[in-house]
Amino acid sequence: MDTAKMNQAIRIAKLYYELHYNQLEIAAREGISKSSVSRILKNAMDMGIIEVRIKDSVLADSSLENELIERFPIKRAIIVPDLVGNPQILMQDVCAALAEDLPRYIKNDSVIGVTWGHALAVLAQQLPKMKRKGVSVIQLTGGFSRAIFESGALDVLKRFVDSVGGIGYQIPAPAMVAEPSIVDALKKDPQIQEILEMAEICQTAIYSVGNLERPSIVYEMGLIDENDYKDFSRRGAVGDCCSHFINKNGELFDKKIDARVVGASLETIKKIPNKLVVAVGKEKEKILTAALRGGLVDSLYIDEPTAELIVRHNPIN
Repeated sequence: MDTAKMNQAIRIAKLYYELHYNQLEIAAREGISKSSVSRILKNAMDMGIIEVRIKDSVLADSSLENELIERFPIKRAIIVPDLVGNPQILMQDVCAALAEDLPRYIKNDSVIGVTWGHALAVLAQQLPKMKRKGVSVIQLTGGFSRAIFESGALDVLKRFVDSVGGIGYQIPAPAMVAEPSIVDALKKDPQIQEILEMAEICQTAIYSVGNLERPSIVYEMGLIDENDYKDFSRRGAVGDCCSHFINKNGELFDKKIDARVVGASLETIKKIPNKLVVAVGKEKEKILTAALRGGLVDSLYIDEPTAELIVRHNPIN
């Protein structure tokens, strides 16, 4: 089966099984007969494309992956095509690609770090069961909200713990507080102190990045307000990585602001050997580019349209 036919088969399978179009609707959309839709679905099942979930990794664009690796200091780039044009399905597909790879990174008696947010919540629902011993799962940044908003941080942590059969360690604090002096006091807490020490020997970190736009989780959580947005943007911030706001080069945009963050420092995160970053959507281009430039990504899991945009805007000199 050539690429065009394979592409159509996967697209039709997604429309049928994930978006719940009926075969007549799919036939009208594709410009083919209902019997052709039925035949294509059967062939896709026979070929193993349709199992418990739809496998579209066969269409990964290796040339685009290589272009990203040539432009930035990363080890791997896993790019997932957008075959249906549905953001929710695309996020599920990109997260599924990371979930499938995750066992290769998790070793016995290791420490893994996680954050929170929409992408991590979707990923956490797809984690495989791994037979591992002695794994500790830590939060890289606080996840409590100052506003009436549920970050999902604890649920993400629990799901990772269940996946590896390990022990979880929660930072019982917001990601950002009002004054650096509060951070200094929190760091004296034995529980937080232990987690920050474990972050120094963390082997694998799994997180996403947040663009400096509304709506966003950091805004909904009350970590920054309207005036902060305007000020951060005016002074060159493009978004955050693990609650650390960075500029276009992946550097801290304001050390005084960063002193209010409760969690592992940006330098500590940079030193983690396996930094797995998952992100979906063209609106993430600037913050992803910054994270790539700043050495905050080792393996990138991303959608094809966003990857194409990053490559186009970052030519090789």
